[in-house]
Amino acid sequence: MTAMTEAPPAPPPPRRRTRLTSVALVAGIASLPMLMPAGLPPGPGNTGLPDLALVGLTATTLLWAGTWRLPVRWPFLVPTLMTIVAGGIAAVVNDAGALTLVKDLFVLLWAVSVANLGRDPALLRVALRAFVWIGTFYALVMIVGFVLGIEALSGKQVDGERAMFTFGDANYASNWFICVFFIARATRWPETRGKRWTVCGILLAAEILTGSNGGLLALCVAILLGYLFRLFREGKAHHAVAVGLSAFLVGGAGVAVVTQVDIQPFLDQASQASPILRDSIGRTTGESTNSRGTVLATTLQMIGDQTHPWGIGPGQTERQMLVRQETYVREAHNDYVAAVLERGFLGGVALIALVFVLLLKCVRIARRDALTGGYARLVPRPELLGALVAVFLVSGLFYETLHYRHGWAVFGLIAALDLFGRRGDSPDRRLVRPPVEPRPPSSHRPGPHRVRGGVRVREREVAR
Repeated sequence: MTAMTEAPPAPPPPRRRTRLTSVALVAGIASLPMLMPAGLPPGPGNTGLPDLALVGLTATTLLWAGTWRLPVRWPFLVPTLMTIVAGGIAAVVNDAGALTLVKDLFVLLWAVSVANLGRDPALLRVALRAFVWIGTFYALVMIVGFVLGIEALSGKQVDGERAMFTFGDANYASNWFICVFFIARATRWPETRGKRWTVCGILLAAEILTGSNGGLLALCVAILLGYLFRLFREGKAHHAVAVGLSAFLVGGAGVAVVTQVDIQPFLDQASQASPILRDSIGRTTGESTNSRGTVLATTLQMIGDQTHPWGIGPGQTERQMLVRQETYVREAHNDYVAAVLERGFLGGVALIALVFVLLLKCVRIARRDALTGGYARLVPRPELLGALVAVFLVSGLFYETLHYRHGWAVFGLIAALDLFGRRGDSPDRRLVRPPVEPRPPSSHRPGPHRVRGGVRVREREVAR
């Protein structure tokens, strides 16, 4: 009787509206690399096509949530608010612009939109596969453009051989292809091993063409961490410790060799063999290392010279270097130094909070049997998303990666799995179609039923 009087679930939204949500989600993901399409400069405040797509995706997400009568979840809200508050105080104290604070809110909206749409496993599946297929397609386009010498497709640097695609920055492009690589491995999509290896090979080839040394280092570290996380997840902690210790010893020996032996002649020979090698590993002990060392020393000196703990203002590093008449003027190129230099002590605390929340979510979804059946089938290797976060943490030592738009979209995928995919979190009944009851034998088949006043009654009784 309880089952008969229970109110029926809300009807699903029209199919057209569901398709609109999927189209907006795919279009948003496809727009992420389009920062400088065809070499066009970015808009005011470094805005681009992804920001326009984000406005549409956010509006679609709110419409979708309202249609289903679902509460909007805000992952990473507290760390982002802390970052905005820290930047606001620094902007007021130093009379600096506050446009960067709007960017903080915009990147948060990427995570919020993707995470809330991920409440529906079907939409999460669309997002994951869109990342893989669109990312692979873009990698192919860049590779073909590089091979054929079509700079509009490859985005090759004017003064070098590094490919940037439509990002306008080779390091940015490298991080994008690494993200797609780990999403493909975490989802094990395509399902056929040969196709999956082909996809991963294309993405790695595109990453190499970007010539990003920091990206390559982060990729190697993340692959090792992904393997260690897998061993821990399978209950092989002793194997993980042995492999980790061996990797540490090999890495330490490699660092000792590099610091004690002059490897520049070998790098020069490699640079002569290929322009790509010249603009990647050929810069390891030359221009790249010296320039980043100079920037790091300058920014640390600027932190020491501050007379208050509030920072110099968000996005003000390069301008302050000009004021100080530094010989080498650049952005901080380091997330950790930039957070403290530009937003002060509170900015450093906000960054620590963000990293803590990210790592906590990764740990919770990576535990054995942590995800429910539907989400576990979508992401059979969730520990690799934790390795992907390590890519951002390592790359943050060389670039300011924690404001990458696609990075926050990936954080939204992690948040969706943590908020809605873990066991013990019952799926929202409004997103689950009611099961179809089996029809009884024809000799005892009752007449059709309707719902009247919350109680099922026979159609003949309704007619009476």
